[in-house]
Amino acid sequence: MIPSLDDLRVVPLECLILHEAHDARRLAGLRERIAAEGVQRNPVIVAPHETNYLVLDGAHRVHAMREIGCRLILVQVVEPPLAAESWGHLIHGVEIPKLRNVDSAVVSDEAGDSPVATVQMAGGATVYIGARETGLGGVVRALWSMQELYSNGDSNGDVVRRVDPDGPVEIGEGEALIHYRTFTVEELVEIVRCGTVLPAGITRFRLRERVLGVRFPLEHMRDGDAEAGNKELRRFVEEQWKQNRIRYYGEPVVLFE
Repeated sequence: MIPSLDDLRVVPLECLILHEAHDARRLAGLRERIAAEGVQRNPVIVAPHETNYLVLDGAHRVHAMREIGCRLILVQVVEPPLAAESWGHLIHGVEIPKLRNVDSAVVSDEAGDSPVATVQMAGGATVYIGARETGLGGVVRALWSMQELYSNGDSNGDVVRRVDPDGPVEIGEGEALIHYRTFTVEELVEIVRCGTVLPAGITRFRLRERVLGVRFPLEHMRDGDAEAGNKELRRFVEEQWKQNRIRYYGEPVVLFE
C-alpha cells in the first residue's frame, strides 16, 4: 500500500492548534458542501506538537467540521517543517500611497532587517513593509493591517489570487504582488499562545506527499472516540484499496477549489 496512507488519522478536534484566521464566506460554502455530501473529502494537514497537532493546511475544514457538530476530524500527519513559506497575493488597487497609510506598518524603499512583506508594483517598483512595533506581536499586527487594506473594499472588491511566489507571475496594470515573510513552526505556536492568529491565506507548507479525495464518511466522526474512528478509517482505506479506487500521481497537480 502507498506509505502516505499510513499517515491518515482520526483525531479529536480539540487537539488541533490553528494559527490562521478563516474567511467567513469561504467557510459558509465549505460547511454546506461537507454537510450535503456527508463526507470529509480531504484530510487536514497537521504536524505533531507536544500532545497536540499544529494545523498546517485546512483551517476552514476544521471550523466547518466543528460547526457541523463532529467531535473528530480526518488528518494527515506529516513531519514538522523547519518553516512555513508564504503564498504570494496578487491583488488590484493597492498603491504605494495607500500602503503608507497602513496602521502598524512602515513603508520603505530599502529592504532593511526582516521586512514583514515585500510589495512589487506593475512597472517594476518595489517597496518593503516593516512593523512599527518590535517583536512577534508587532509583526502580526502589521500583517493584519496589510490585509485589511485589501479586504475591506479599498481594493474595489477584487478577489485575492494566491500565487506561487517562486513561479513566473505577470503583474498587470493596477496590480500588486505581495510576498509575506516566512515563519518557523515555533513562531506559529508562540503566536497562538499569545492569543492571536495570522490573517488567512499567508502560510504555505510544501509536503512530500498529500493525500486528497479520501471522502471519509462523517458518521464515523460525529460521535465516539478516536480509537473507534481510526478502526473505521483503517477498514475504509483497506476497502478502497481492494476496490482499486486509490491512485498515486507523482506529477505536480493543478487543483480547482
